[in-house]
Amino acid sequence: MSLRRALAVVCLGILSGLTAPRPLAADPAPTASREVFDTVVDLIRSGDADMRPVAMEKVRKGLKGEEFTRELAEKVLPGLKKPEDQTALLAALADRADRAALPGIMALAKGQADASVRTAAIRGVAALGGADDVPLLMSLLSGDNASGEAARGALVAIRGTDVSPRLVTALADKDRPAPERVALVGILAERRESATLPALVAAAIDPDATIRAAAMKALGTLGGPAEVPGMVAGLLAAQAGAERNDAERALVLVCTQNRDKEEAAAAFLTRFQAADPSAQESLLPTLARVGGPAVMKIVNGLIASPDLAQRKLGLTALSRWPDATVKDQLLDLIGKATDEEERRLLLGGLIRIAPLPDNTLDPAQKLALVEQTMKLCTRDEERGRLLERASAIRTVDALRYVLPYVDQPSLAESACLSVVELAHHQKLRDGNKDEFMKALDKVLTTTKNEEVIDRANRYKVGKTWERKKAK
Repeated sequence: MSLRRALAVVCLGILSGLTAPRPLAADPAPTASREVFDTVVDLIRSGDADMRPVAMEKVRKGLKGEEFTRELAEKVLPGLKKPEDQTALLAALADRADRAALPGIMALAKGQADASVRTAAIRGVAALGGADDVPLLMSLLSGDNASGEAARGALVAIRGTDVSPRLVTALADKDRPAPERVALVGILAERRESATLPALVAAAIDPDATIRAAAMKALGTLGGPAEVPGMVAGLLAAQAGAERNDAERALVLVCTQNRDKEEAAAAFLTRFQAADPSAQESLLPTLARVGGPAVMKIVNGLIASPDLAQRKLGLTALSRWPDATVKDQLLDLIGKATDEEERRLLLGGLIRIAPLPDNTLDPAQKLALVEQTMKLCTRDEERGRLLERASAIRTVDALRYVLPYVDQPSLAESACLSVVELAHHQKLRDGNKDEFMKALDKVLTTTKNEEVIDRANRYKVGKTWERKKAK
């Protein structure tokens, strides 16, 4: 601690001592508290970085009383010239936990202050505010990046029994801009209150695709058996393409990873059985990703149907099965297939499940299935896809299998990608260093893919590589 700071601490301590209770006096001397306050304010206004922590500590834990709080927030705070002094005082006022500071803090949150000050003020509103301050924070969601993020974080953090109901009401307001409603879905999801789940279910069938997508994503994390019927409706409402794929993923997640996954899967099956034929056709591929004996019975019934459309629906569902338990059935059907489209559909399913980390096959069995599947492939596109998926088998034998394909021009890039995917796993790479170094050298002399080159070079010198997160 510097000498100046030490002297400031001592002076404040002496002044504070003047306000200690006196047994023989009826009241403490009010002028002493004012002297301490004036000294603290002088230190704050000085802009001295060395003195700032001393003053702020006194704001946090001393100077009791709403009068001082209001004066600090409404007179001292807006008059400070340095943003760093304002942000420090805002943080101290938030820690002081006196709601009397709110009007002054809110004025900075709404004003045209420095971005760092505005962000700190918004955090202060979150710390001290309640349900009545939700409208202000929502109005700031569409502000600049820093303010918008701060407002979003504040709406997640702000407490009060009426906060979430207000957020739910705002989400239901169809006249509110879609980006703001999307943000509200995310905020409700982060607040993780079960009472708001019905609002997310309702949003899953909103006319706006961005709101539907955000709601389904949130339900994939928070939903359970009770939300499955609503999520099924959300899946049926989703547009084909990315939205539908993401909605399907969210529903499958609830039915396979949730704590009550068996009950959730049963709820999905019940909803499927109650749906009309058109909806069942749309839902079956997703239901097949959940799996289970009852679903397999439906799938097999469709495959055995003399109606070609029904049979195709069953085969499509089989190709989406979640694990390798259907490998023998797929191999049998591929061997008997006379229709090329049907064969490609089934082979695609086999390519997908062969290396799956589903615990039904050990690594050697998975690799054997990959080899068996490769012999059934008739197109390089199929072979390349299989080689890329083979990297999910994290063994040196998988490396030895894919490496020779680096020499085949039509499959080289797929094989190179598979090699670096295997090398990504440090324990596997370090345990078989010589083989991996030679394989990575071979990749570097072959690939034209800049990302694969970067990864190979990094792994060769023991560095890591971070996969880009999907937006």
